Amino acid sequence: MKRAVPLLLVTLLAAPAHAHDAFIAPPESCGEGKPRRVIQGTFTDDIEGSYVLVPFRVARRATKVRVRLCYDQPESPTSSRVRHTIDLGLYEPRAGRDRRFGRDEFRGWGGSSRPDVFVSPKGATLGFLPGRVPGGKWAAELGVAAVAGQEEGDSGGDVAWRLEIFTSNKASHRKPRWKPTPYDATPAIDEAGWYKGDFHVHAEHSGPNDATMRETFDYAFSNEGAGLDFITLSDYVTSRHWGEIGRYQPDYPNKLIIRSAEVITYRGHINNHASARFVDYRTGPIYMLRKGKKLDRIRKAKPARRIFRQIHDAGGFTQVNHPTIFDSSVPTFGNICRGCSWEYSDEETKWSLVDAFEIATGPGGTSSPEGNELGPNPFTPLAIEWWDDLRSRGFRITAVGSSDSHHAGGGNNTTQSPIGEATTVVYAPELSERGIKAAIEAGHAYVKMFSPDGPDLRFEATAEGLGQPAIMGDRITASTAAFTATVLGGAPDPQVRTLLVMRNGEEYRSVPVPSDEFTYEFSADGPGDYRLQLQRGTAIEAVSNPITLAPPATSSLRRL
Repeated sequence: MKRAVPLLLVTLLAAPAHAHDAFIAPPESCGEGKPRRVIQGTFTDDIEGSYVLVPFRVARRATKVRVRLCYDQPESPTSSRVRHTIDLGLYEPRAGRDRRFGRDEFRGWGGSSRPDVFVSPKGATLGFLPGRVPGGKWAAELGVAAVAGQEEGDSGGDVAWRLEIFTSNKASHRKPRWKPTPYDATPAIDEAGWYKGDFHVHAEHSGPNDATMRETFDYAFSNEGAGLDFITLSDYVTSRHWGEIGRYQPDYPNKLIIRSAEVITYRGHINNHASARFVDYRTGPIYMLRKGKKLDRIRKAKPARRIFRQIHDAGGFTQVNHPTIFDSSVPTFGNICRGCSWEYSDEETKWSLVDAFEIATGPGGTSSPEGNELGPNPFTPLAIEWWDDLRSRGFRITAVGSSDSHHAGGGNNTTQSPIGEATTVVYAPELSERGIKAAIEAGHAYVKMFSPDGPDLRFEATAEGLGQPAIMGDRITASTAAFTATVLGGAPDPQVRTLLVMRNGEEYRSVPVPSDEFTYEFSADGPGDYRLQLQRGTAIEAVSNPITLAPPATSSLRRL
């Protein structure tokens, strides 16, 4: 169920794109150097959201492959944000007779931020996999992310592109050969407890201007930075960073770096947590460019549920990222944050396969010039409303919050913030990939929107016949239950905080929080999801996952 876009964001409206048959000449060159081969063409917006494989041959003796992409832009864009966008990926020769280039042939994905990439045994562009360079038919993948139409300021309504291929057979590209460092899966802390983390963090393998892995870990784990217990390193699409985490782990004792990847599709983004398996990100149609002219569709569009199943099959857990940010149904929003909002239908998604739902992404809220929070990030209430609706339909999806950080402690903007804004606090049996997965699957978590140091929440329920108190995420079978809500560190400074008890997404109780250690007790006899929401003025400061009160004989307590 999608929600309306906030009125304050609709000021970015622009006209929709239209297809056109005009041909625009590709750029004459993508830069210095003479390529071994040039392939060029034009895409119209009727294949927007698709992937085009452009094959080229590499000699057996080659030790390095380099691919460079350039393309034109609208002559008179209606907005500075209106642009053509083509993403670049790379695949090595296929091992069998399968016409498609797939998971086994994947060598990297740079999006539109890395248009000049290489691979060799010695090294590769960040985000790409070093390794041997087999001879045969390779493929550059052109992801047709956005094609501006005539009404957006492009005279032809299409994008002309040029692909340049370079190869080398120098022996110096072979050694020293890059080798991945083994990941240590031993628990960072081997005991149960509440652990603070960020479920969506990027570093150098996502973009050329992103923080290094060292900068990211230093800020995430130091007391001078975010002071977290764990992060998920969710670089774009690739698995390259998983082979490099191991070299940093010994420097951060009692801290956890979860292997993750943000699976970028043109209709939504997914976090692939702890599977340690690359999954195919391409849900749009895949075409093969034949003889440099004809597009031959070799695979039709696939649903998002296929990605969720692949992650689960590999033992990982799934997350829908920033589902309400810059809804692409609003013209030009797709140019601001390409594919960021969740545009798949319920059938294409299959919500029962989703473990976590990002209710908060980036900045916690809006601020006045004096620095006092005036209200929530406008996308956050929409995401919470959507999550509440999914819960009401029986999907036991856990709410999480993340920074979507690309710059460690900097880079604060509409869609990303310093690591830890937002923070998710989980109750896990141990601090490990397995332990965090168990916590998310159980729903033992709450979200702090503004800071890792913000107020903490505790939420318990007891009922007749219940052996131990239920905590957030649990489901209890009873006609009535006694609830205890606690807010730690919530004294009024400078604004009085208010604790809301929500039932099935609607306000059920409301009380002020007058002290740093405030406890509120209440009883309830109606079935439903009961959760906490801490308000600071109109800003949402923290949200808990619910305790579900279910009528007898319909469910049972679910604990770690």
